[in-house]
Amino acid sequence: MAASLKSAFLADGPEYVARTQTAFVPPDIELRALRRAIPNAAFHRSTRRALAGIAPVVLATVGLGVFGWHVDALAARLPVPGGWREVARWAMWLVYWNAQGIAWAGLWSVGHEADHDNLSPIKWINHGIGLVCHTLIFLPYFSWRLTHLRHHKTAGNIDTEEVYVPHLRSAYGLPPPEKATKSDYREAFEESPIFLLCRFLVMQFLGLHTYLTWNTMGSKRYPKGANHWNPYSGLFSKDEYSAVYVSNASIFGMMAALALLARYTSWAFVLKIYFVPFLVTNHWVMAMTFLQHSCPTVPFYRSNAWSKTRGALSTVDRPFLGWIGIYIFLGVNHYHTAHHLFANIPFYNLPMAHAAIRPLLGSAHVYDSTPVFRALWRSFVNCLFVEEDGDVVFYKDATGTAKRVLKSPDSPPHSPSNTQESPSQTEDPPLKLAREGKAEERSAVSAASASASASAASH
Repeated sequence: MAASLKSAFLADGPEYVARTQTAFVPPDIELRALRRAIPNAAFHRSTRRALAGIAPVVLATVGLGVFGWHVDALAARLPVPGGWREVARWAMWLVYWNAQGIAWAGLWSVGHEADHDNLSPIKWINHGIGLVCHTLIFLPYFSWRLTHLRHHKTAGNIDTEEVYVPHLRSAYGLPPPEKATKSDYREAFEESPIFLLCRFLVMQFLGLHTYLTWNTMGSKRYPKGANHWNPYSGLFSKDEYSAVYVSNASIFGMMAALALLARYTSWAFVLKIYFVPFLVTNHWVMAMTFLQHSCPTVPFYRSNAWSKTRGALSTVDRPFLGWIGIYIFLGVNHYHTAHHLFANIPFYNLPMAHAAIRPLLGSAHVYDSTPVFRALWRSFVNCLFVEEDGDVVFYKDATGTAKRVLKSPDSPPHSPSNTQESPSQTEDPPLKLAREGKAEERSAVSAASASASASAASH
């Protein structure tokens, strides 16, 4: 029993373990070959399909909102003694906070799709839905959209990446690796478990807005004080100022709506109905984005070794919260690699694209079935800094150790088409989900996969 619980919640996924035991070779896969493998239908945007796809998020948000509004009244009507009634009331609030926090993280995912104009071929529909969804969770839609699109252009490039940029060794005042001692690492990183836990909680619950406000974890190429709220802070160009104004005006409108709600109810009620699930939402958004781009076994590149394809392949696919990740988070974690390779594919077609390119990627595809909380903590404590030098670098931990190394130049060349993989690598859960899709999509995927396999074999 204990072993099965450990496997379910605390064990590293076999794919992650395999990567720690395998030297890394930077992939050389042509983006054009991947594009040829994907059916043209995958790039088709349908407003109707998008609205149907985001319906579970909207229904969950509205339904849970109605439930939260009536929690206290429902508890008051329970035919139980007063003490038990209070227990039931707070239990219902706990359910509301966690469920609504997940639903609102779904609103973030909807806004993310709108960022890429993937909800509709009609631009104002994308921006209208995105602005509403992100404003409801206190996220400046247009301001964040601008930097997020830059992130897609530079993902994995340590010199120009927009967010989740690794710290360098020098940021901690560490000597060069050949001179650093154990005491140097202890002095830089040793802290009490409770302080470490507090830092983790601050990142999870407040990290999104510390990034927006102080550019924490953001690019170091911007001037000090750069932020998403001030159009003149150095984060935006002159032609982008108006977009920042619109985002800020929407946020002020949200603040006014909360103040009005407090006037007719109370700030205690606003705290329960809005601010607590808001913190839970921040946790899930941070968990999704942090784990997509921070893993001890996934590299960062410097500019002379980076390419858009290599950067996109430095993201991680994972079965994030199972069906919740598919229907509420819109598969943004299950198919993140395909999304980074081709950001103009709408979420409901990502399974098709993933299945089409997966045979071509081979071992260059990064998949991790590690449970979410285990993976979060693992990346938090192991992804501390990278070296000042090297075209391809991996995160190092508090002892100055990397979990993965670069393959030596005299080793045989890497080729995804002739790389042998374990069954767990070739038969990942997203492929299974794709096979269970609609009949017409299955036939398109089969044809694309056959074409991709033939192309890989010819290489």
